[in-house]
Amino acid sequence: MSADRIMIAGGSQEDRRNLRLALEMDGYEVTEAGTSMPAADAACSGSHDLFIIDSALDDGSSVCGACRATRAASNVGIIVIHRDLSKATPVDLLNAGADDYVRVPYVMSELRARVRALLRRAARPGTERPHIVLHDRTINLKAHKIQGPDGRVSHLTPKEFQVLQCLVMQPNMPKTHHSLAQSIWQRDGKGEVEYMRVVIRQLRRKLEPDPDNPRYIVTERSVGYRFDLPSANTERSFAH
Repeated sequence: MSADRIMIAGGSQEDRRNLRLALEMDGYEVTEAGTSMPAADAACSGSHDLFIIDSALDDGSSVCGACRATRAASNVGIIVIHRDLSKATPVDLLNAGADDYVRVPYVMSELRARVRALLRRAARPGTERPHIVLHDRTINLKAHKIQGPDGRVSHLTPKEFQVLQCLVMQPNMPKTHHSLAQSIWQRDGKGEVEYMRVVIRQLRRKLEPDPDNPRYIVTERSVGYRFDLPSANTERSFAH
């Protein structure tokens, strides 16, 4: 099996070198770039599995701009190294297409763990029930995509896939904001609730016939969210 490939962009040359060496010790193939756009182009080429962007970019471009440029062309996983000098908030980063972030100063072991988690979940070959067949669309958990009634395919980012998978594996059962955020971001979950709402909005745009009036990802007021699947159809709606 070939090693996962990671692109690092931004930050000082010393910071990139230290991160590259740490990731190479974990068996990854790592390349570096000081500026964002060449790195984004390389990350979107299909030869990389993860893009790590330091919010301190040599070319003065915004980290959100780099995330948007990458996400517009690819579903590659994106982790942002977030510095206080950056005006972008975590919610801004997610809206722009990031999957996760670490704040500076960060512990290298935490960043390495987040890299492993994102790559592991993004590459997960699926579950015992890789397809969820709804009456007007199909969710392909193995390929991380949703096919609509008009044949239009929406691809899921790693974080969108993780959230959707958590919901659909326990249909009709509410998941609290806290437990869902905790299971996805592997922090205490308390600071990730707004982040979770952004991912839910993105998922609804890809899954729902009418995102403003969702029928599948339903809000449980004062609780969280549930994936609404009529109990009579639960077993036959999961295709092996």
